[in-house]
Amino acid sequence: MSNTETTSLFSATWNDASESDASYTRFSILALLAALSGVASFLVFMTPWFFFLGVTGVLLSFGAVFAIVRSDGTLTGIRTAQFGLCASLISLFGVAVLWPVYQYGVQREADWFFRIWFEELGKDNLPLAKGLTSMYWERPATQDPEKWWKDQYENKFAHKSIHTYTDNKLVRIIAALGEKAEVSYYKTLSVTTTDEKDIVANVYAVSYPNKEGKTETFFVKMTGRRAFPSGDVRSAGWALDGEPQFYLPDEFKAEAKPSANGAATETPAKEH
Repeated sequence: MSNTETTSLFSATWNDASESDASYTRFSILALLAALSGVASFLVFMTPWFFFLGVTGVLLSFGAVFAIVRSDGTLTGIRTAQFGLCASLISLFGVAVLWPVYQYGVQREADWFFRIWFEELGKDNLPLAKGLTSMYWERPATQDPEKWWKDQYENKFAHKSIHTYTDNKLVRIIAALGEKAEVSYYKTLSVTTTDEKDIVANVYAVSYPNKEGKTETFFVKMTGRRAFPSGDVRSAGWALDGEPQFYLPDEFKAEAKPSANGAATETPAKEH
């Protein structure tokens, strides 16, 4: 009989495991969320409303790394957290650089579009000036002005729209001044992007010689929208958004002056 101790399956103690065998690791949920937020943060290049995803990704990444380092090896996923951090930072940096460039380009397009309106209305080209209130894919053809006027008068809704448009005092003034009006860009009030549509509000200074030969100036606020036709994101177009308006910049508004009795009065601005 051998002196070798025989061991059997049942002689082993099941719970007699070493400390290293009892240890376990699990993947950090924060690291996974950080990576998902980092990838989703690139949606910010479509609309700035997704800017919060990049910020969220950065915060989750730092939180995940901190938790993993302090877990004494029980948490894994530090590379995933680092990936989420890099993706979030790239999207935030990219939009910080590219978004102002994009808005500048939109503003320049709007300036070009508004100047067309001033130029065509000054030439008494009402069909085209009126047509700019609609997107190019919705505008009636204006190559034949006589046919355009005929179509407008035959359609009672279009006829009413023409009368409403020409009732605008500013439209009549620009048309009456014609080539005497000198239009210059003054400033941009706002450039906003929402729902795949850009809206720009610019102010223009319109100068003209009065009867005495002196130059007078008034300001015009123009608002336009840039959008895409349905199903075609490559062919953006512009249209006037609302009617042009007289506008008085804050820096030209009359300052309050003390009256004889000491009360503050404000000199009304002169309307041209």
